[in-house]
Amino acid sequence: MTVLVAGGGITGLASAYALGKAGIPTLLVEGSRRLGGKIRTEEVDGFVIEHGPDSFVSYRPAGMALIRELGLGDAIIRPEEPRIVFIRAGGRFRRFPDGMGLVLPTKFRPFLTSDLFSPLAKARMGLDLLLPRDGTEGDVAVGPFLRRRLGNALVDRLAGPLIGGVYGTPIDELSLDAVVPQLRESERRHRSLLLAALADARARRHVAATAGSPASVAPPSPFVTLAGGTQQLVDALVDAIRAMPHVGIRTDCLLEGLEIEGSRVRVRFCGGERMAPEATILATPARLTGDLVEAGAPQAAASIRSIPHGATAVVNLAYSDDQLPADLAGHGFLVAGDEPLTISAATLSSRKWAGRAPEGTLLVRAFIGDGRSGTHDLTDAQLVRAAHLDVKGTLGIRGEPILTRSSRFPAAMP
Repeated sequence: MTVLVAGGGITGLASAYALGKAGIPTLLVEGSRRLGGKIRTEEVDGFVIEHGPDSFVSYRPAGMALIRELGLGDAIIRPEEPRIVFIRAGGRFRRFPDGMGLVLPTKFRPFLTSDLFSPLAKARMGLDLLLPRDGTEGDVAVGPFLRRRLGNALVDRLAGPLIGGVYGTPIDELSLDAVVPQLRESERRHRSLLLAALADARARRHVAATAGSPASVAPPSPFVTLAGGTQQLVDALVDAIRAMPHVGIRTDCLLEGLEIEGSRVRVRFCGGERMAPEATILATPARLTGDLVEAGAPQAAASIRSIPHGATAVVNLAYSDDQLPADLAGHGFLVAGDEPLTISAATLSSRKWAGRAPEGTLLVRAFIGDGRSGTHDLTDAQLVRAAHLDVKGTLGIRGEPILTRSSRFPAAMP
């Protein structure tokens, strides 16, 4: 049996690795000259710049298991303490309430005293304690699910910027089961999301007491990364694949055509080469995948093309410490949807992750999501300028950045 894997991003690489471990002859083809897809780390002048994602979610066990299996367990790093994040809402910064686990509070005093929400909004969130379970069958969007349970304010000021910002897509268009399945599981087990958060906090206190650790109920950050950047995972995965005798990798090799004949697939690639693998994995963007299967499976092609995608851009900006205000604190900030800013969030990367910038400098990652109007027509230089002006204006930074990098990802977030 021979398998062809089309696409050298993390999905294609992980597929080829799993097949290779099983001893199945596999060929991976990638149309560009580099592997890793949207994962790309650049090291320049002591800065570790992430052009794509800068971290992984620790609650996805398969990803963490792969990292450890590749021998990168000791390279895992977590956000620096204290984990202080702000929300830009109403023209000023409001601190992310202490003890928040994703979008649910595990400490109620900081939540109740936070100025992020009005008393009326907090009272509306309290209705979650009384509401029945949602009886909707099948998947639902994250936004409507949270609006029903916790109200509009939490979605607009917290969940939308946080979850929607991560995926570069409005929260009302994101799948609950695909993005935050733990919320539906919390409702299933406890009925109330707030009761579920309290139960999780009690469980952490019990574990801490049993282990003789400080009895903090603050949940750990769901995000982790690698000391050498996310590219470290790609490089380790590629090295492991290349060491497998039955797996080949060919870059700059485009999958040009695909013919479906009964249960068999014939492919054309690399300028006219042909192959009839027993199985083909298309780890390619949805639009390309739809084009490839159109002739043999038009209904599947239509379904694949109908998958909505969001666009995002990442702008990295570096500054010297003497350009920063003395009171600059925290790991960064999220931007509420009604704020008149181009960026949707900004991370102070070198404050959040160790080893991301030389001593005496600050590295900032600004995000521009699909919901920000007017950004599609901006040139790269204009995009960098807009991000810098937002960062400068909100954080009080003086002067111009000493280094900039920008990356665009059109139709990249399904």
